[in-house]
This record gives sequence, C-alpha cells and structure tokens, in this order.
Amino acid sequence: MRQTRYRQIAETLAEQIRNKTYLNGEKLPPIRAASQQFSASVSTIQQAYRELEDLGLIEARPQSGYYVRYDTRAISEPNMLTTSNSPSEVSINKTMLKVLEQSHRPGLINLGTAVLHSDFLPLQQLQRIISRLARFNIREITTAEFSTGNEGLRRQIAKRLVSAGCELSPNDVIVTGGCQDAFSLCLNAVAKPGDIIVIESPTFAGLLQTIESLGMKALEIPTHPQHGISLEALALAIDQWQVKACALVPAFNNPLGSSMPAENKKALVSLLAKHQIPLIEDDLFADLNFSGDRIPAAKSFDKEGLVLYCSSVSKSLGSGLRVGWTCPGRYFEQVKYLKAFRNISGPTLEQMIVDEFMTTGGYDRHIRYLRNTFARQIQLISDCIEEYFPKGTTITRPTGGYVLWVGLPDNADTWELYQLALNRNITFFPGELFSASGKYNSFLRINAAIPWNSKTEQAIAVLGQIAHDII
Repeated sequence: MRQTRYRQIAETLAEQIRNKTYLNGEKLPPIRAASQQFSASVSTIQQAYRELEDLGLIEARPQSGYYVRYDTRAISEPNMLTTSNSPSEVSINKTMLKVLEQSHRPGLINLGTAVLHSDFLPLQQLQRIISRLARFNIREITTAEFSTGNEGLRRQIAKRLVSAGCELSPNDVIVTGGCQDAFSLCLNAVAKPGDIIVIESPTFAGLLQTIESLGMKALEIPTHPQHGISLEALALAIDQWQVKACALVPAFNNPLGSSMPAENKKALVSLLAKHQIPLIEDDLFADLNFSGDRIPAAKSFDKEGLVLYCSSVSKSLGSGLRVGWTCPGRYFEQVKYLKAFRNISGPTLEQMIVDEFMTTGGYDRHIRYLRNTFARQIQLISDCIEEYFPKGTTITRPTGGYVLWVGLPDNADTWELYQLALNRNITFFPGELFSASGKYNSFLRINAAIPWNSKTEQAIAVLGQIAHDII
C-alpha cells in the first residue's frame, strides 16, 4: 500500500533526527518553510509534525515552533549540592589571574574562558559601522560625554528590555564599561566591606573576584542545574544571617546553565522585597535562549526599585567591546555618582557602534544566529563528552548560553586534570574557581563558543583520556 505523503515527510525528518542532522533541542523549520522545502501543503506538514510528536521525537513550544526533544541519555545531570550556610571570605583572584594568563598562551585550545571566538562575531557588519562613524561622526567620537551614557544606546536598551517584561525609560539606564563593571558599581552602591552577599553555588567566577576586591563576604546557596537557586535555602539563610544583598545570574547561570522559571523569579523578588534586600541581577546570557523566547527578567517583577539590573554585549558582540549597562532602580543616584568618579565618561565610539548595530536590526539578526549556533555547539560537545569521558561523568543540559558544567566521578581532582591538560596545550576552568569556599574540586567548566572541528573534538577526547588515567 502506498505510504501517505505526511508519513513520508515524517520518516525523512525522523531519520534526520536519528542521524544527528537535527540535534537535541534544535528547532525544526517553521511549518510554512517546511511546506516549501518538501513541496507539500501546510496541512500535510502539520500532520507530519504531529506524527513526530506522537513518536516522541519533537515537541511544540508555544509561540516558538517545533523542537527536537532531548533524549534520555546514559549521562546524567549533576545533583544540587548541599552547601554550608556560612559566609566566607573570597580568595580566588591570584589563582584566577594565573589561569587566565595560561589560557591565552599561543597555540592553546581554549575550552576555558567563556569568550566568543572571532568566528562567531559579525566582524564585517561592525567594520562597516566603524568606518561610517569614523567618516561622519569624528567630532562626536572624540568628545567626552559627562552623562549616564550615549542617549541613543540608552534608548535602544530601554526598548529591548520591554521584551524582558521591563517598562523602563532611557533615563533609568546607566551605560557602563561591561557587565562586570556594572556589577561592581551596584555592589558598591548597596554594600560595604565586610557585608554578606548571597550568591548561587556554583557562581560566576568574575562575581567572586568582584566580591573579593570589595572586601565583602560570600554566602553560597544551593543551586539546581535546571531551576536555579533554592528559594527555601535562601529564606533560611536570610533568617539566620544579616544579608546585605543578593548577586545572582538567574538566566543561564554561568557555569551551571540553570535558568529560573518566571514564577520562581517572581517569588525571589517578593521574598527579598519583604526583607528590603536588594537584588543585583546579571542578565548577561538571557538573549541566548535556544527557544528564541526572551525570558522575563527578575527586574520585571520589581515594584520597589530593589532590583539592580545588569547586562552587556560581551557575550554576543565580543568581550573587546566594553559596553554594559545597569538599571539600578532606587539606587540610581548612588550608582551614577560612583560611575562619575570612576571613569567620568565611557568610550563614546564603542557605545555608538552598539547603538547603530541595534538600531539597524543587525543585533537581532546576530542574536538569532548565535542561538541556533550555540544550541548545536552545546549538543556536539555534550555528545563528545559522553563518548570520551569516564562512566559516571555528569553534565548539565542548558537551554541557553554556551557553557557546560561537567562533573567527574570518584571525586577526581580537576586541578590535576588541568595541569596534565595544559601540558597537552588544552585548557579549561577547574570547578573550584566557581566557589567561595573551595567546593567543586571534581568539576570543570567547558566553553562551547569555539569552532567545532577535528581539533576541538580531539581536545575533548584527550581530556577524557586524561580523566580516565587519573581516576
């Protein structure tokens, strides 16, 4: 009996999913695009997609499209670790600087620093913008702005934040020299040396460096690899300790990749408002949601001006463009004052570049490219780790961003792995760099924002072999 057209299409797509043409979490062509691709009617494509749903191969996401479902793999996610609810001083700066220096040795395969490889940057578009600005706007470029930042850029940021659920004006925005600069300004505005700052565990190493440089203490709270910080543990910590502020990465946490659901963010903001504790929100990776949907920011639930929102373009346009911003709510004047005496005026050219790239739509197109690219990169590297690393290895399954958190079995020492890998011209970030109290010695963070090729695959294979040897 002749097979129906929709089943033919379903079988073709099913085979492409099985042979990894479409990877776990990757978006299938929209129905109309698939209709043209297969020269079939829209209703036929809809039937084919329903068939794939029934087979458990794809899933529909509201207002987004159809995606390949994550399969149940042999390798599991790490568990949420129980951390001691005791504030601790931070001391990672010297170690971190050493690792950063080693990570930039010539000829090294850098799986460590979470920095975009130049292959993923819109270099030609940026070059055209820079040439045009240098030709027609040299006077503005060379004139310092004693203000909260380029007005056009602040206007673009305010517009973009609408999709994150935030109703803000350009006058609510302060442009900074990157997200870490914004974080430092905000911490300075809400706390002083010796104060207790709540953080996720594990957390972004740059945040730990900032807390250390300001002489503050960190209080680590257990964090789930999918849903983010434990609100129950946070509530207990607030009752026990005099918490001055929370500094969190709720959207695609670095290094876990966890992302707090909207209802959890709302509960978080409500809990902190009850105790009048400010939240410094790092929303750096939020644009890189593989589904394409913009996740509501914690700032969108802020009714009292207690959320100090921070972000930048460093994870999308490259870390060389030091353009970030903060929307510090009720702390606006304090942050503005601190910024004025730190650097007076930000780099005008860089702000104008970002403003024009956003205004002309280039930024949105680039973000769409990065989402698709990193969904694929994460899957390829995850599959490679599963193939080459020892049995019992755990790995996170982020749905955005471009970092992976990998746990080795039998309490293996990732510092030993690091030194042996460095001898083979491979680097990564050992897990202890993401804890204020020296936890996560058997974990490592892998950066997926590097080109996928035979050298990258071989580097991961070598890491896996070394891991086998030290266990």
